[in-house]
Amino acid sequence: MAIKWGCRPWKVWRSHWNNKTKLGGYRLPIALICAIIIGCGLGYLAINNLAAWRDWQAFSPQTKLDGMIPFIPWMIVPYATLYLYYPMAAILGMKDEATQRENVIFHQIIILLTCVIFGIFLLMPAEVTIRSEVFEAKLGFWQTWYDLLHVVDSPWNAWPSLHIVQSLLVVLVINRWYSKHKNNFLIYVLWALWSLLALSILATKQHFVWDLISGIGVAVISWKFWLLPALDSCQSESLTTCFKEL
Repeated sequence: MAIKWGCRPWKVWRSHWNNKTKLGGYRLPIALICAIIIGCGLGYLAINNLAAWRDWQAFSPQTKLDGMIPFIPWMIVPYATLYLYYPMAAILGMKDEATQRENVIFHQIIILLTCVIFGIFLLMPAEVTIRSEVFEAKLGFWQTWYDLLHVVDSPWNAWPSLHIVQSLLVVLVINRWYSKHKNNFLIYVLWALWSLLALSILATKQHFVWDLISGIGVAVISWKFWLLPALDSCQSESLTTCFKEL
């Protein structure tokens, strides 16, 4: 059964939707990106700091496999590419009006899904206890990068990995929008880059294998039972009318 939560446009988009051609056609994407930063980014930092202050975990997801994965300092580069996925979805979702409707609904559901995952972080917290390899390594050029990462992101908010959930859903929606495009070779490149990002959460010792697996699971289930039905409904007469009435 499809999840209906967030499947109709929120009134908060009214001004941005009706003036989407302004700012060079970037007004709506900018609004969507800002909503992600406020709704997801600030919430993540607040819960991350709360978990560090509380210093309690429900269980440890660590397995022997986590110890077998080597620490690779330069993998912080693909790890940091997550922050390119947010504007990528918002901007590439402006192809035509049908895609623009899907763009709005997609970002609404991303925000709601992220809030659900925040609930998991609060109720079933897990501490990432595998950073010792990073602290013991001679990082050289990469030292500042990791110092900054660890200052901003304390070792909590482990599972499911939001890095994986959000980035995979962005790749899936862009694949939906552009898979039939004549330059769909770039879609394969995007999948390759996402695979590198997925490996990076392990190679930087930011996450356990369980975080990766659960992140993929949450993304796939959410796509099939929530996002995909919602995006399909954007072409219906009722949803088209909802956007016209904004």
